[in-house]
Amino acid sequence: MSNHIPHFPIAILTHNGKLITDAAVANAAVANRLPANYVTDAIAALAKVKADVGSQKTAHGELGNLTPLQHTNLDTLQYWMQQARETAKLAFPGQSVKLHQEFQVGNNIPHDLGSVLGRADIILASVQNANNLPTLKLKAWTDAETASFVAARGNFGTVEQAQAQDKGGAKVSTTVKNQDAADLYERLLTIQHAANLQWPVTDPANAGFRDQFRLNTFPPAGGNGSTPTPPATTPKP
Repeated sequence: MSNHIPHFPIAILTHNGKLITDAAVANAAVANRLPANYVTDAIAALAKVKADVGSQKTAHGELGNLTPLQHTNLDTLQYWMQQARETAKLAFPGQSVKLHQEFQVGNNIPHDLGSVLGRADIILASVQNANNLPTLKLKAWTDAETASFVAARGNFGTVEQAQAQDKGGAKVSTTVKNQDAADLYERLLTIQHAANLQWPVTDPANAGFRDQFRLNTFPPAGGNGSTPTPPATTPKP
């Protein structure tokens, strides 16, 4: 794995990667300095990172891979979670700690299915708690609402199963994405180095070529790799 690990958003890497590889295709002098197919391989690496990003969003369990029936069941479950929260806010006004911990008021992330079910279980247990239920019933909550909440939760398996499925997929996808991003970053730095040698900064006529290869702006300040030294400025009198 490359030692060059990008510590900035992937969107910056892919955006600049497209510009740099386009410049390399347009300027054969850079490709001639590099191993055969290097630019082509960099373009393929860029496409791989873009694909990884899409794959990771699904793997992280943002509820995008549920079946239509599961989506419907989840909407029902979240409806009853919210109704319980609203009833609790009326029943226990000013008790922010209780509302936050027992009824998960304000707790809406993470969004993976395992985490949603975990919050649902906490809220449902609090609704069924003998110390809370009488007070909730004073605010229009009935046993029918509790039964509907229980039924909605029963449409899903255990939290442990959901979390293992979500986190397992996300972990593999994150590892792959990070490895591919590091590989792409290494390739972009190498292409930039070739361009820097071909069109050195010492010749002002090279400014246009250097801009094509993002030599003045990529990597961004704070990222890995060498960043250009800013030009000296003359102090104002």
